[in-house]
Amino acid sequence: MLCVADGSCASVNYKTSGIGKGLCELNSKTLTQETSKAHEFNHLYVIKKKYPETIPSSTPPKSQNLSKTIEDLLPSCKEVLKRNSSLSNGVYKLRNNESLEEYSVYCHMTEIPGCGTGGWTLVMKMDGNKNDFSYISHYWTNKETYAVEDGLEGLNEKQTKLASYWNTPFKKICLGMKVNGATKWILIGHQASSLFNIIAGGNFIATTIEKNAWKSLVKDSNLQNNCNQQGFNIDNGNIHYAFAYNNVRIGLVANNQNDCESCDSCIGFGTSVRGCDGDVRNSACGNIMAFCTDPKNDKDTAAFGYILVQ
Repeated sequence: MLCVADGSCASVNYKTSGIGKGLCELNSKTLTQETSKAHEFNHLYVIKKKYPETIPSSTPPKSQNLSKTIEDLLPSCKEVLKRNSSLSNGVYKLRNNESLEEYSVYCHMTEIPGCGTGGWTLVMKMDGNKNDFSYISHYWTNKETYAVEDGLEGLNEKQTKLASYWNTPFKKICLGMKVNGATKWILIGHQASSLFNIIAGGNFIATTIEKNAWKSLVKDSNLQNNCNQQGFNIDNGNIHYAFAYNNVRIGLVANNQNDCESCDSCIGFGTSVRGCDGDVRNSACGNIMAFCTDPKNDKDTAAFGYILVQ
């Protein structure tokens, strides 16, 4: 076997007696080419080398393993929790519905007061004191992530946008706002293939929860009495002041007139507000009132916002 394995070996001398009995010598020549060896050697030569057959590996190719893994991946944290109800809050792998690759997301597997039982997929976290997720931010209309590692840390106060924004189907949206350390939550019932598919097109889509539910997100919130338009992609100009606007990606706007054509107040996520006197509000999440005719009622309460889906 040693000679077969050696590419230069043509024969073997095996000593059967005398000093060095049992000695095995590999030769590059056969007996007809080399006759000087003593008679106590047996001479064996190779007629034809035959190598052992390769045993097929039981491990599938890497691509097959990957394919099997993808098949096992689920599209949402709720589906993951259904598979194993004892799972805890943390980072899990979900299926990218476009590329069929996996991506990491934070799953909140325990109950959220005001939203219900666990299995929530985190989509976004936003700081109302910053403009990264204001109404005009391109993050609402594209498929780019933002600070993924901060998103995987859970419900802390670090901004993020995860790939779940365009991948996770849902029937419910859990919205939270944190102000002065206190977080309040509300639930919206709405079905869609992803939050991206609702918002990116820019079309207004109405929701129907109580106004007081919206107001409960921020303690001592203030909204005008009329209009009360709520939903996704609220894009309201002001017929009285050409440069004024009150725009919200997810939320509610209100007015003191009996219409929605000059709204001065809002509460929600992804806000961009400019009052009638050119007063631009920089809060991208929270409760804002830019009241033109009664400045003493102005309000600008920035909140840290959370958006999860199920």
